[in-house]
Amino acid sequence: MKSIKNFLELTRGYSLLMTFASCLVIFGFANFSPRFTLLNFLLLTLGVSCVQLGANLFDDLIDVKTKLKKGIELKDITFKTFLPKARLITNSTYSFSQIERILNILFSIAIGVGVCFIIFSGWKILIFMLIGGILTLFYPISSRYYCSELIIGSIFGPLVIMGGFYALTQEFSSNLFILSLAIFFTTLVLLHTHNIMDWEFDIEENKNTLAILSGNKQNAIKILIAFITIAYLIILIGVLSARLNPNTLYVFLTLPIAAKLIESINDYVIIKDVEFKPRWYYGFFENWEEIKENKVDFYMFRLYLARNFAFFFALLTAIGTII
Repeated sequence: MKSIKNFLELTRGYSLLMTFASCLVIFGFANFSPRFTLLNFLLLTLGVSCVQLGANLFDDLIDVKTKLKKGIELKDITFKTFLPKARLITNSTYSFSQIERILNILFSIAIGVGVCFIIFSGWKILIFMLIGGILTLFYPISSRYYCSELIIGSIFGPLVIMGGFYALTQEFSSNLFILSLAIFFTTLVLLHTHNIMDWEFDIEENKNTLAILSGNKQNAIKILIAFITIAYLIILIGVLSARLNPNTLYVFLTLPIAAKLIESINDYVIIKDVEFKPRWYYGFFENWEEIKENKVDFYMFRLYLARNFAFFFALLTAIGTII
């Protein structure tokens, strides 16, 4: 169990809900196709999960090696984030050779899954794989150009959803593309929430995010509200234009999470003394007691809210599409 927990920390496994969210949206559309099989869907989910975990680990490895190039000893490397970034690398729980082996395994599985779908569904899958690979490799330096959030949003929005749908059905769907744009913005909500709270760290590390580009935290909150609003509007307009199933309006059940997220981020910026009380309708708050003991509940409460908003938004669109 300890090795699994370490692996999930090493690869930021808490973010896997974003992979599952994208895959659920694919499932909602693809399960109506005669070509759809549950086995292929599970295979797709495995491949995308390996890409995400590998990208997370690769990003941390690059950050650690950047510090090493500056002459900082491994044991002295620290990242002034509220979460223990790359802790299991800097304290030598995992050696560089082990990290490289894990990366090779994760990306090999992902490539293997891609090859299977090329065989099943044709060469067009290769295009999605190449685009995904290029974006993943570019991601570690993308913060220099204010586009790291856009890259992740594009990968787990349109790229994974449209590519995954084609892999399972050998079809394209303009209606699904509309839905993938909503997922793109809910993914930005999660990333932007994280970056608002990591404002000082990102400035110190010369990481350029959309939050920093906005000029100040108050403007960054306005951008967060805009992302949430746009996601809802895409669904509403899609339903009113008869492009989406009316039942996808179930996403508006996530409004309490969205409202609490906005309130909580606003409290964070103006430094109010607030109490963090997870409610069942806010979603999952795993390891909450441990988080409180480590005194990072003020950070994880907001991060979990953003993640849960994105996950349940996707889940409800998938449910709304199916029924």
